[in-house]
Formats: sequence, C-alpha cells, structure tokens
Amino acid sequence: MRKKDDSKTVTADGRVVSKDSNLAWYVGTIDEVNAFIGLAKVFSRSGDVKELLEEIQRRMFVVGAEYAKKGLDKEDYEWLLKKVEEFEKTVEMPKSFVILEKDECTAFLSVARTVVRRAERIAVRLYREGLIGINTVEWLNKLNYLLYLMILREGGEFEKI
Repeated sequence: MRKKDDSKTVTADGRVVSKDSNLAWYVGTIDEVNAFIGLAKVFSRSGDVKELLEEIQRRMFVVGAEYAKKGLDKEDYEWLLKKVEEFEKTVEMPKSFVILEKDECTAFLSVARTVVRRAERIAVRLYREGLIGINTVEWLNKLNYLLYLMILREGGEFEKI
C-alpha cells in the first residue's frame, strides 16, 4: 500500500496541488472568510444584515470554486454593487478613524473584512496566473467595502480617535 502524501491536496476540479500553492492558499482563505462571516451572522442583531450575510456565504462557495471555471458572472457583481448602494444609504460614514470592534458581531465582521483583503491579494496572484477571472478580484474588493458598511450599520455610533 502506497503512503499518502500529506503535503498535497485535491481541489474541487480534481487537481493535485501542494498545500502551500497559491490555489490552496486561496481556497483556504475563502473558507476562513466564510467561517468569520458565519460567526458574525450568528451574533448580528439586524435581520437584514443576517439575511445578507447568509447570501454572501452561499456566494462565497462560488467564489471559492472560481478556479474550476464555476465562478462569478456579471449578475453576481451587479448584485453586490446593489447591496453596497443599499447599505451606503443606511450608514453615516465616519469623518475620522474609528475603532470598529464594539461587540461580537462587529468584531467578527472586522476579521472577515481583513481576511477578504487577504483573499483579494491571493486572487490577484491567481488572476495573473490565468487561474481565475478579474470578476472575482473585483467582487472581493467590493465585498471588503460591503463588510465595512455592515460593521458601521451593526455598530451604530462610533467613538472617534
């Protein structure tokens, strides 16, 4: 019996890749984002935020499978832009730096937002390698902003620094 190589993993489309490859980092980071979004959803006090976080979780599976050519389309990006516009109307943008983490929900959203930024950087690498489309990079960029808006919505008033 041949010993399994624990330094390799099999992707959703059947590729065998090193666990430290850009692709494995991407998939793992998307999974991490989804977990933090789920935690924020559990602690959210706002019904529309909970509902939106759940929809984002569903779409994150598509984002994670982008390399397998099952990725985002124009409608996904337009949906996200619409959500950004909706949330921009409901929050007051801070005029200075603020500490965003006020409770469990805002803290988990803040972590999710920063992990999305890491996922976006990895997505740029994969885009340059021709493994994913630019739609995913742009979607992650806008998701980062939407999560910021959700933090502002959940947190209400913030103390200025």
